[in-house]
Amino acid sequence: MGKNPAWTWYIVWYFFVGGIAAGAYMLAAIADLFGRDDDRPIAKFGYAIAFPLALLSAILLTLDLGMPIRTLNMFRLFKLSSPMSVGSWALLGFGLASFLSLSLLLRDRPGALRIRRLVAVPGGLLGFFIASYTGVLLGATNRPLWAGNNWIGPLFLVSACSTGVAGLALLLARETFPRLRRFHLIAIGAEGLLLIVFLASLGSQAALFLSGSLAAFFWGGVVVAGLLLPVALSIAGRTRPLEAIAAILVLVGGFALRYLVISGGQT
Repeated sequence: MGKNPAWTWYIVWYFFVGGIAAGAYMLAAIADLFGRDDDRPIAKFGYAIAFPLALLSAILLTLDLGMPIRTLNMFRLFKLSSPMSVGSWALLGFGLASFLSLSLLLRDRPGALRIRRLVAVPGGLLGFFIASYTGVLLGATNRPLWAGNNWIGPLFLVSACSTGVAGLALLLARETFPRLRRFHLIAIGAEGLLLIVFLASLGSQAALFLSGSLAAFFWGGVVVAGLLLPVALSIAGRTRPLEAIAAILVLVGGFALRYLVISGGQT
């Protein structure tokens, strides 16, 4: 990978979709490892989200590279010094863990939970890596907005958790999980705080988002739609329609965040 790559829409969607997959898997793994019996639907739908989206992430990465053979070349060697090489192998491992977890859950044989818990440990760690690595990948370039910025990775990590919970909330439309709601509010709050820290780390370059050409999309898509409205809807009531709307808004905000960070670095 060059030091100043051209990031396409495929990469924007790859970051977004991969974040949802990682966030959903991490939550499913936590439910499997530490949850009660009534938390099993969280594990079920978390794995159901993670595997197909991990597969979609691989397809998006292949489309961005242009030819399938270039994707296969990523797996000829493991280069610790190459963020793309490390990320490709991590995505492969995460996809395999997601597939195994979902397969074990669907078969539901005696002893499957014990094996699923064993898979959930490395799978959850790989999900953690995938969620944050995309931000670290941006920091490895020479583009002024990204270069050496240590806050993009944590920001993308908490955003992945938030969008992963949002995906679960949409699928769990008929059931209520108070702990899931509390976790989501915590994730949104953490994302808001890290967004402030990220903007502060940019110095004068933050004007691009706050008052420049990307300001309308930033305030409308990330701040209002992705953060403020979901919190307000959660406070206003706990009806399923409101929770579904809040989840959709969080997903919109998660996509807007990645689009803005990537676009801002190329402006």
